Amino acid sequence: MTTSKHFMAVCVGLAAWSWFTVGANGQEGQPTPPQDTSRPAAVVSTSDIPWHDLTWVERRYKVEAMRFKARDESGIDWWGSDEVMVGTFDAKGHTTSSEIDDIDSGNTHHFDPVKSCILAVRPGEVVLGKTSLCTDVGEPAPLNFQVELWEKDISFGFCSTLIGSEHHFTRHCLQDSNDDFLGHAQMDLSIQELETALPQVGDQRIETVVLNPCRGADVCDVTYGPDYSFTYRITRLPDAQGGLHGVLDEAMRKIGARSELEAIAAGLRALRAPSPRKVESEADAAPLKH
Repeated sequence: MTTSKHFMAVCVGLAAWSWFTVGANGQEGQPTPPQDTSRPAAVVSTSDIPWHDLTWVERRYKVEAMRFKARDESGIDWWGSDEVMVGTFDAKGHTTSSEIDDIDSGNTHHFDPVKSCILAVRPGEVVLGKTSLCTDVGEPAPLNFQVELWEKDISFGFCSTLIGSEHHFTRHCLQDSNDDFLGHAQMDLSIQELETALPQVGDQRIETVVLNPCRGADVCDVTYGPDYSFTYRITRLPDAQGGLHGVLDEAMRKIGARSELEAIAAGLRALRAPSPRKVESEADAAPLKH
């Protein structure tokens, strides 16, 4: 995953601005001559576009894990308990909790939100619930992240943790060879949705989602569980100034684009509709103002 999620949200307007600028310059002085459609179109040069001057004030947010609940543990209830590990994934990396023991049906595990950042996590090695701290500046909308829960079994297998150039990472093994999948959810929070729910700096919103216990399928056999829910908190942080030049430079490095417009085109092709979230209503789900 890349950090180009935010520039995708503005690239439509930028592409339109670039097209308008080129078109307007071509109309100055004399009418534009008819084009010869039998020849390939000329490549538009972006050297004169003032990328450094394209800045804006953007709203910033952070997302923190609060708790998960075993509405129904995996398997038959009286046959042992679940040993749960929680992993979160975003465009800059991932963070995983340590093993959480003795989770039975009806049990709720509470995270310390201050140490359970999902977005925007400080760089380096982190553990959800212990050392995963949010940055002070947060992340701009739209916000996108995934949550996975696994039940740890005794195993002599191996798993690999890919660190690479990720912004934040963990060495905890979320999935081993014999571990059981408990559920997952994809959270896509749009700009409009966040602006409506959190209009003021300091506003918070708490959401609970029911995790899908099926991997890559809409229907699977969960007669004896698992059935888990996950609760997270979104907080509106102070606004910050965003600059398109830095975002485009990072996107170009990540995807190997040869120009800013090529990076924008790649972002447009990668756009997708937000995934619907099955959000449970809660009394504390309304924005809280401080």
